[in-house]
Amino acid sequence: MNRTVVRIAADSRPVLTFTVVLTVAVALASFALSFASLRDAALWGRVPESLAFLVPVVIDASVLVYGLVALVLRARGRSSAWAWTLMFGFTVVSIGANAAHAYDVDPELKTLVGVVLVALAPLSVLTSTHALASLVVADGPAVEPEPVPATEPVAVAVAPEPVPVVIEPALPVATPAPEALPAEPVSAPVGAAPAARRPRLGRVRPVTQDALDLPGLNMVGADA
Repeated sequence: MNRTVVRIAADSRPVLTFTVVLTVAVALASFALSFASLRDAALWGRVPESLAFLVPVVIDASVLVYGLVALVLRARGRSSAWAWTLMFGFTVVSIGANAAHAYDVDPELKTLVGVVLVALAPLSVLTSTHALASLVVADGPAVEPEPVPATEPVAVAVAPEPVPVVIEPALPVATPAPEALPAEPVSAPVGAAPAARRPRLGRVRPVTQDALDLPGLNMVGADA
C-alpha cells in the first residue's frame, strides 16, 4: 500500500509569510530591549533626558536601513559593500552600548560610549541620505533618442536599356580563280624512241594596208 507523504514546499506562500512575521517580531523585541539600554547610555554623553529616546532610533534604525539598501543594490547588480559595512558597523556599536549598560562599566568608559553614540547621529544622517540617493536617483540622465534628420531623396542611376545590335550578313567575297600553272613537260620513258617532231607552221597574219605603205614598198596601182 502506497502512502502519500505531504510536505510543505520551502518557497510556498505560507512559509514565506510565517518567516516575515517571525522576523518582524524578533526585530521589534530586539529594538524594545535595545531601546532602554541605548536611551540610558545616551545620558552618558550629556544628551538631554527628553531627547535620549532618539539615540536608539538612530542606531537601530540605521542597521535596518542599510540592510535593506544592501539587498536592493545586490538585486540591481550594483556594489553593496559599503551598505553591508555600515550595517555591521552600527550593529557593533549597538552591541557594545548594550553590553556596557548591562555590565555597569567605569565612568570613563561610560563617557566614551556616550560620546560615540552622540557622534554617530550626523554620520547616520549622511549615510542614510547617500543610501536614499542610491535607490531613488538614477545613475545618469535619461538619454533621449536623437531625431533622425530628414534625408533628401537620392537619385538612383538607372542603367540604360541595351540597344539591340543588328548584325548584317557579310557579303561574299569573290575569290580569284587560281592561275593556270604551266604544264610540266612529260618526260619520255627511258629507252623509248623519240617521237617524230612535226614542223611548226608559222601563224599566218593578214596583210594590212599599213604593211603595204612601208617605205620603198609603195606600189602605184596595187590593190590591197
